[in-house]
Amino acid sequence: MSNYANQITTLLLDASFLPYSFLTGRAAFIHLIKNNIKCFDANDNLIDNNLSWFANEGINFYEDQPFLTSKDKIWFLPTIAVVKKNFFYNKKRRIPRTLSIHKMCSIFNYTCQICHDQFDKKDLTIEHIFPKSKGGTKEIENITLTCKYCNQIKKDIFPFYDINNKDINSVPMPIPVLPNRATKIREEWRRFFLYKKL
Repeated sequence: MSNYANQITTLLLDASFLPYSFLTGRAAFIHLIKNNIKCFDANDNLIDNNLSWFANEGINFYEDQPFLTSKDKIWFLPTIAVVKKNFFYNKKRRIPRTLSIHKMCSIFNYTCQICHDQFDKKDLTIEHIFPKSKGGTKEIENITLTCKYCNQIKKDIFPFYDINNKDINSVPMPIPVLPNRATKIREEWRRFFLYKKL
C-alpha cells in the first residue's frame, strides 16, 4: 500500500453534506469496501455504487487523487465522501452509534460541562443528560462530557444544572469538525466548511 494509507485523505460529510469527520486512506478504503459511503469525483458527481468507483469507469479523478496500491492494482480513494444510512448503525444489533470519548473530548475541548474545568481524557466520561435509568437514549442530543466527580454528583437527577445554574450543554449541531494543523487541506474541501473558513 502507498504512503496514503495512514494520511488523512478524505473529508467525510454527514447526510446533510456538513463535515462530519476526516478519514485516513485505510479507513476510506475500508468504508468503500463495506459500501458505507458515497463518493464525489472531481466533477462533483456523487457516485453511490462502490463497484462503479472501484471500476474507475466514468469517474473523474483529480491529478493528485490519493490512492492505495496492491501488487497489481491502483485503488483510488475519494477526497470527499458522504455517509450512507448504514454507516451509523451496528449491523448486528441495528442500534445507532454514539460518539466516542475521544470525539467528545475534541468537541468540548476536554472541558467538563458541569464544573467547566479542563481535565485529561482519563478523568472524563460521557454523561447522559436525561438519565438512562429513566429512559434516556445514547443519541447525541442526550449526551455531554463531564468529569468523573461531577458524573457521580449528577447520578440520575434530571433536570441538573451546571455550576452557573444553566442547562448542561449537549453536543452542538452540526458537530464542529476541523482538520488538525498537520493535515494537508485540499481545495475541494473548503466549500463544505460553511461555519468556519479553513
